[in-house]
Amino acid sequence: MSQTTSATLPTLFITGALGYIGGTFLTVLKRSHPSILVRALVRDESQAETLSSFYGWTVTPVIGRLDDLKYIQEEASKADIVIQATGDNREAVMALLNGTTKNPKHQSADIKERPIFMHIAGASNVGYSKLGENSPRVWSDVDDWEDIKALDETRIGVRTDNAIRKFSAENNVRALVLSPPTILGRGLGAGKTETHQRTMYDLILEKGSVFLGGAGTNAWSTISIEDLGRACVFLLNEAMKGNDSHIELGENGYYFIEAFELSLAERAKAFAERLYSEGKIATSEVGLKTMEEFHEDFGNFGEFASYLFCSSSRVKADKLRKLGWRPVDYDWLRMVQEAPGYRI
Repeated sequence: MSQTTSATLPTLFITGALGYIGGTFLTVLKRSHPSILVRALVRDESQAETLSSFYGWTVTPVIGRLDDLKYIQEEASKADIVIQATGDNREAVMALLNGTTKNPKHQSADIKERPIFMHIAGASNVGYSKLGENSPRVWSDVDDWEDIKALDETRIGVRTDNAIRKFSAENNVRALVLSPPTILGRGLGAGKTETHQRTMYDLILEKGSVFLGGAGTNAWSTISIEDLGRACVFLLNEAMKGNDSHIELGENGYYFIEAFELSLAERAKAFAERLYSEGKIATSEVGLKTMEEFHEDFGNFGEFASYLFCSSSRVKADKLRKLGWRPVDYDWLRMVQEAPGYRI
């Protein structure tokens, strides 16, 4: 990437820059490409000030709403790279995608000049239906690609993933859908630095002990937030190479991102050891709740609580590894027990 003049630098528009994943993605990107020019959607002046003080002049906050589809489409039409990191917001996704086709560079004969669209999805789309039990299937984005494309649209995120794939194929958009599983560690961005692990600690402290659900045999593929940020930037760099890379984009531009597998029993044991040693819970034993007890104990929050503690999704990032990417952070115990911070 040339950094000689601003005219040669790519421009980037991002939604979710103050989020856990989006903020880490942006921070890792700025480390490797400090002069890239970024416009980031924020809700108000306070968020704008937070971004500006964290990143400096190369990140320009733009105040607007994600549901102002015309506005975000216009922003996307001016960017070489569009990153959508606000979750499964299908209408916003489609507005941003459509915006990339309004960019004059979309028609460029040089593939490297055409805009790139990146959407952060998640591996819940292949989650196992039996809570508290381990998924018997490990999904590969190579070997199981046809089955992934055929997933029912009632599954989490599938409708949006399918819409991106269809629009990209019909409009020749260089799109990527990135699908991480469980993410551990503190985020690196200007805003949110905690993920669902904070919620799990809160629920444990509320009940006074550590627990799992059902048989308690469930596991998730896992990645550190820093490795996820590095993987996102790796894929962006590959996309920017154009035909000099073997990266798949558009209709086949779907990538799981994972480093290792971790059982919820191992995580629960780590929770219990830390909190018991600190005197915050009365026992280091891990209990088991039935699904009925989850709903009784947590009321309207029971469905989400049971998802956090009892779900399972196992995936393999085969396409990403074939491109040459490798994770570096395997110290899950540090990430589960790390302190100081909110969790203590």
